[in-house]
Amino acid sequence: MVLIQQALRTQSARKAAPALARGLATPAFTTQNAGGVKVASSEDGSRTSSISVVVKSGARYEPAPGVAHVLKNSVFKATNKRSQIRLVRETEALGGVLSTSLSREHLVLTAEFLKGDEAYFAEALGDAVTQPKFPVYEYNEEVVPQVQAEYEQAIHDSRVYAFDLAHQLAFRKGLGNSLFASPHTAVDHSTLVSFAQASFAPSNIAVFGQNVDAGKLASLVSDFFASGSSSSSISTPQSQYYGGEVRIPAVGHSSTDELLIAFKGAARTEVDYAVLAVLLGGQASVKWGAGASPLAKLATSTSSAKAFNLGYSDAGLFGISVSAKTNDVADVATKALSELKNVAKGVSDELVKQAVAKAKFAAAAALETREGKTLVLGEQLASGGEAPAIDDIFAKLDKVTGESLAKAAKNALASKPTTVAVGNTHALPCVRFNEPRPETGRPRAQSNVGAKLLKKRQSVAYSAHPAYEAGSVPAVPSLPKLGPVAGSVERVSTPTGTGGGASVLPGLAPFAARAPSPATQIGAPVAKERQEQPQAQAQPLSARNEAENQLLATGLDVDQLASEGFKPEDFLKQNLPGGRSDAPAQMDDLRRLKGRLEGAMKIAETELQKSVFNNYADFVLISKEIATLENEMIELKGVLEEWRAVPELLEGGSGDDDLLMGGAAGRRAQRNSIADLATLYKSQLSALWENVEGSQKFLPYTPGRHIITEAPSFVELNPATYKPKQPVHLVLLNDAMLVSVKKRRGPGIGGPVRLVAERCFNLSEIVVVDLKDGGDLQNAVKIKRGKETIIFRTDKPEEKKMLLLAFKKVAEELMNKKRKEMLNEAEARKGDPSSLRGYRDYDGSFSSSNFNPAAALGLVSGDVPSRDLSWIGDFSDELAVDVSTREFEDAVVLIEKGKSILPKISGDAHASQLFRSKLDSRTSELVSALLNDLSDHSIRKSGVVRTTSWLLRLGQGERARETFLSARGALVRKRARQIKFEGDISMYISELAMVCFTLIKNTCEWYMAAFKDNSMASGFVRWASEQVEIYAETFRRQVYGADQNGKVIEESLEVTKAHGAMLRDVGLDFTFLLDGLLRPQRPTTNTARSSSSSTRLRDDALSGSHLRPPKSTASLAPTSAVAMARQSIFLQQGQAGVGNGVARPREVLKAEGEEGRGRPASGAGFARDDAVGQAQ
Repeated sequence: MVLIQQALRTQSARKAAPALARGLATPAFTTQNAGGVKVASSEDGSRTSSISVVVKSGARYEPAPGVAHVLKNSVFKATNKRSQIRLVRETEALGGVLSTSLSREHLVLTAEFLKGDEAYFAEALGDAVTQPKFPVYEYNEEVVPQVQAEYEQAIHDSRVYAFDLAHQLAFRKGLGNSLFASPHTAVDHSTLVSFAQASFAPSNIAVFGQNVDAGKLASLVSDFFASGSSSSSISTPQSQYYGGEVRIPAVGHSSTDELLIAFKGAARTEVDYAVLAVLLGGQASVKWGAGASPLAKLATSTSSAKAFNLGYSDAGLFGISVSAKTNDVADVATKALSELKNVAKGVSDELVKQAVAKAKFAAAAALETREGKTLVLGEQLASGGEAPAIDDIFAKLDKVTGESLAKAAKNALASKPTTVAVGNTHALPCVRFNEPRPETGRPRAQSNVGAKLLKKRQSVAYSAHPAYEAGSVPAVPSLPKLGPVAGSVERVSTPTGTGGGASVLPGLAPFAARAPSPATQIGAPVAKERQEQPQAQAQPLSARNEAENQLLATGLDVDQLASEGFKPEDFLKQNLPGGRSDAPAQMDDLRRLKGRLEGAMKIAETELQKSVFNNYADFVLISKEIATLENEMIELKGVLEEWRAVPELLEGGSGDDDLLMGGAAGRRAQRNSIADLATLYKSQLSALWENVEGSQKFLPYTPGRHIITEAPSFVELNPATYKPKQPVHLVLLNDAMLVSVKKRRGPGIGGPVRLVAERCFNLSEIVVVDLKDGGDLQNAVKIKRGKETIIFRTDKPEEKKMLLLAFKKVAEELMNKKRKEMLNEAEARKGDPSSLRGYRDYDGSFSSSNFNPAAALGLVSGDVPSRDLSWIGDFSDELAVDVSTREFEDAVVLIEKGKSILPKISGDAHASQLFRSKLDSRTSELVSALLNDLSDHSIRKSGVVRTTSWLLRLGQGERARETFLSARGALVRKRARQIKFEGDISMYISELAMVCFTLIKNTCEWYMAAFKDNSMASGFVRWASEQVEIYAETFRRQVYGADQNGKVIEESLEVTKAHGAMLRDVGLDFTFLLDGLLRPQRPTTNTARSSSSSTRLRDDALSGSHLRPPKSTASLAPTSAVAMARQSIFLQQGQAGVGNGVARPREVLKAEGEEGRGRPASGAGFARDDAVGQAQ
């Protein structure tokens, strides 16, 4: 049934339903027909609405590979009524969101908006479907790069890639078409246009509205969707199941391998396979729970097995997905298939009842979110013409029995399996089909149908398996038969040449063993499965001897090159033949010598690289020992500092402590326990908050924070003149110093005094200096924080002494704490977790848990005790190596993994703090390296897009934008300075305009490709307007001189406008801005306002002001040319629409012309290349 299949297929993407809609699990849907288009709507009472257009143009209907994927990325762009930039701006102004998604059967266009704006968004959806423009430049510059990026993202996700390959093997055509367009198979633009015309016919479209009135939606659909294509309904080709096997190396970085074992399923109208998938399970129903389903019990920290059921209109795919380490895949897959076989033997009524209840819950939960309603009901409406009822679904689920589930499991196992292995293909298991083997001495070779199909589909070459001789071809394992198991076990030997006596247990082993193959076998005997692999034989010659022989083969004296007294002249005389006077012959000799030197250099580089790889473990070990030694040296330094302070402390005696603590001996009896001490600290802070106004804001409660001493008689001095500023009250705590000012509550001199907190310093950020007495400066101390300097003075020498002693004691405590943390880290690096128990920040709960952070980060292959904090050093070293070797993708992935495990290790305060410090340090190094690359003037567009994507994933989007635009601005100025001025002003202005406007255009294209977030659009428009103003300033200085030549001025203006017109190709139009800036004298009125507007762009299009009715002409009239140009952004696109006879949905503001001439203003626009959907 549709609801069950779609809910299980998309349950990982579900979100919790809002509280307002949780009671609407069974909403009422109104279905009708409007102008040949099927329409359904529902009311949920929320404040937002959505309209989804479900088109019957999924991947199974595409006439050529990848056309559906290209069509998905081509919608919501230019139409006959609206340009892409106008659509984006108007949607943003109304607070809406446009998105697209693609499945194997349908393309879904969705508009989400505030309730009441359905008229505009219905028209926008109707334009996208009935009047698409598909310009060639958008196809080449926006659609093709976006399609390639989504394809690269898909093949780097092993799970998504595996499911796509499984469909290709299972169905070949139709449902077997890939969801992604391969860059190796070009999609013709004309094919896209013809497919869109055929798909957007009214008979192929269904409109599903949520929280929209049914009558109003039907009326809007009749108005905006009736003028669609007149093509007939797309026919549905009958799907046929084939099956097969393919093994693909993983493209991206993944810590686990993927194995998909799929079988022939059923259409989505059948509920047996859906309940069977729920029965097998694989995912816990409670977050962080272990799970009670059979497959959920197989899950570990590094492996999992999940059942899936993908149902379509006429076919389905049922199977098990295994994700685990390479060596664990075989064992997990064997146990998972055993569970499926157990279901085929029979299921108890209690388990069936539980599975049916879970399936009902999944069906009801699918209707709690708008995404679920669209996927479940919208696609069913497009396919069958009606929205199903939840009661009918529940009625079918109640009819499921144990016999029907056992029959479904038997039918699945009887079909030819579809197996996809993504990862280490030399170790992942293979599958043998249930086909009769020929009774010959030569085994049948493995079928390569899947490989040929994949090559034909994507034209991608994958690494092939090692070649075998004809007599030693390994056997291809097969799936089990459902024959009797209990009672007798028959042992069958493999044919000659299939593996040297490996045996198979029929009915027990789901897969056959294959001894000579390097791949792992599922279901082999236990002793054979756990047998250790023999070590590789040593090479006959060492790598060093091979390198030396290769260097000798070049004919060069390597020892002479390595000698200290090497002379290049003598070397050339020895290696170049003498006596030749022919210049071409001498050049040939030099080229040959250069080739020999380059060959020797490559050999030396290869040898050096091998040496580094071989000694990498030693490098890491030495670095750890150096770090440990460094910590020990720091500890020794701290001990020496303490030893140096011993004589001074002995001389001071105990009087200072009594003076400092103010009678602390009388309160020692109250500090006999930690609870009493914590209570005392809380009471101190409470009294401080009560006595000092505003102190709680600076000093919130923190465990362990307490007051050391107070100094009430200090006066703050001016650091330059030493004149008193105000009396202050200083409070020193164990981690901060609070400065409060004494103020009187009422008028007059004798009013009561109150303390108001003014500032607070962290003790780790300040330096305290004891100023010597001299002149008028007596009993003063200086506090420095960065470049800030503050001086305090008191009339009481003992209070100054008490404050300095308190600072000294707190500094010693902080130093001791830091030394303990370093010692703690050093012990952790040595791998001795027992040394951590002596410190209060050690938490045994983390070490006693089953979570293994090293395995989660992919740093180790086996189980490492979680107490051993050496994984933090390994993580830091691995990240440092990736940054230094410029493996930025691996570094970003590692940082993302590190951030993901931070909540899981929060139970151990020490480990969490240590790991966070390492992660932050390495992240800053990576961000600095990426920003340095982004600011390089030689970087290309692909480098900008790649580097920016990394920075966005690291949360550094603002810094990336500022760095990129600053670098491009510097490049514009650099190129402008390189233009030579030879006296011809017109020629100079022409070259300057070409350089400036070309660089602005290229920067716009790069910016749109790199930054997809609409919130960053205004930043680029601001930068572009600043560059235009800089150009205009240079223009005025060069053109308008003392001797003005009218012809030169006219030519310069024409050249500037001609070059400025190229910005329209990227959605920018600064024509009106240039008209105001290129005048001989800029407007003098409101100068300050105009200058400030040059640094802060008012993007009226972003705020949607052009969609609101005008208030008054006087209030909207701009006061300068720059302001008028910025206020008229996007008006040119609106006027173009009116000129073409297109009705505007909103009234657009009009801006006054230049100095009252009444000329309509054309503004600057910015078009965004925004991905409006993701392939599902």
